[in-house]
Amino acid sequence: MVIPFILQKMKETAESYLGEEVTQAVITVPAYFNDAQRQATRQAAELAGIKVLRLLNEPTAAAVAYGLNEQAEESSVLAVYDLGGGTFDISLLRMRAGLFEVLATGGDSALGGDDFDRALAAHLLDELSIGEPTVVQRRIALRLARDAKERLSESASVNLDVSGLDAATSELTVSRSTLETLLSPYIERTLTACRQTLADANVDTADRVVLVGGSTRTPAVRQAVADCFGLEPLCNLDPDQVV
Repeated sequence: MVIPFILQKMKETAESYLGEEVTQAVITVPAYFNDAQRQATRQAAELAGIKVLRLLNEPTAAAVAYGLNEQAEESSVLAVYDLGGGTFDISLLRMRAGLFEVLATGGDSALGGDDFDRALAAHLLDELSIGEPTVVQRRIALRLARDAKERLSESASVNLDVSGLDAATSELTVSRSTLETLLSPYIERTLTACRQTLADANVDTADRVVLVGGSTRTPAVRQAVADCFGLEPLCNLDPDQVV
């Protein structure tokens, strides 16, 4: 089991930052974790020398980070849209005077920002007419794609140095609109999961939406979520650290 070693490393990192021993912690887990998975998490923490004060659902942790637990009104519904590098989760919570009830969860365990990178990398290779790329060329294209994706969150277009790909040209321009076209089917898959989860919870939409996960920095993702739920999502905290 690798989880104890991961928690041990996190314990050491926290101790280095705080300058003191860490023996207790609140650990966040996905809302869909069952009792066996939660118990396994507790056992892993004990093996790492950590006393678990509480296991907190990740969507609840996001709500707490935004202070929504102090603002919760009766029958208020919160959606937590969590798009990371390799997975997507959508959770619907009902907030009642500081308490949270999980109404429904959904998502796609094989969908995330890595798919964005691969789609753009394939586009770069296609644009450069590299029909059968080598392993090295694929790796370089993937690195360039990640860099372009991040820069396009702030810019309308970027110029990439593609000289390492041994193509006919050494520079290639990629626009945000091109990236958004490539990402559209993946983003739509997340929205399909959102609509299904709303249906499972028997609600039409949410009163608030929180974005979690580094891939939600992509402007097209934020706009799609806003359109899906009919309101601007909360995204002013670091999505990588909010849970």
